[in-house]
Amino acid sequence: MKRTFFFILCLLVAVGCGKSDTPMQQNPQSTASEGESSTALSLHDAAASGNVPWMQILIDQGADPHELNSAGLSPLEVALQVNNDRSVKFLLQHGASGKDLSKDGRPLWIAYAGTMTPDLVRFLIPGDAQAEEVYQALSGAIAYNPNEMSIEYFLQKAQTFPDFASRCFWPAAYVSQNQTVVDSLLIRNILPINGCPNSDEDAPLLVAVKRGKEKLAASLLLLGANATQRDKDGYTASYYALKSGQKELADKLVAEEERIRVEEYAALLARKKAAARKRAGRGECFIRKADGSTVPCPKL
Repeated sequence: MKRTFFFILCLLVAVGCGKSDTPMQQNPQSTASEGESSTALSLHDAAASGNVPWMQILIDQGADPHELNSAGLSPLEVALQVNNDRSVKFLLQHGASGKDLSKDGRPLWIAYAGTMTPDLVRFLIPGDAQAEEVYQALSGAIAYNPNEMSIEYFLQKAQTFPDFASRCFWPAAYVSQNQTVVDSLLIRNILPINGCPNSDEDAPLLVAVKRGKEKLAASLLLLGANATQRDKDGYTASYYALKSGQKELADKLVAEEERIRVEEYAALLARKKAAARKRAGRGECFIRKADGSTVPCPKL
């Protein structure tokens, strides 16, 4: 008799246990009965892992896509930190925005310009973004984003503003580890080879040598940077190259300095000859180059 009673009791317990749901079957809100932060944390976890179905369940049950976790991060910022495109796109479709502020107080599309993929850049740049905001984002992208296409998207947006040509992006370029991007900006004169107009900073060639960025210095030399420019202490780039032991670069800089000085001396003589020819009424002055071609003498 006792055995029969025990068997029936076990059977009832088993049936009761079978009615309980697994964690994924339970109402998400029921797991957060102690406070909304638990639900928000679940949304953060799902955003980090790219679990879109679970995010959908949480959103349907009232989870707030703007709520911050214990670290002060929104679900969208968590997704951006791990560059999870699926999560970012889902959250943007369900109330989140690139204009939401990051933990440091900047709009998310600016704060993460240095890491976003091209797809995310296109999704997150606001249509009404202001010039200063876009320039700030572009600087971050130049400095830190390894994806050239991401930088191009920011650049395309920046070039729509009328004052773009007057902006200086050299501070970001000095930080960049992507020489291909910097070379592209140099060739298009987005980074002026001899420095930004009206800037009191050292010339880019001097900065590159002082910071030991030999590839940048080589690119600047190749594109015709002025090796005779001096810093506030009166030294040229060759001095700092020699001082830091960059002998091969120093030799190139010294050679370039000599070439420029020879050309400047030739131009000075040409100007003197031009003045004399003009006084004598003998016509215009021309300088003959090494390849046999001629160019007009510089004006006095």
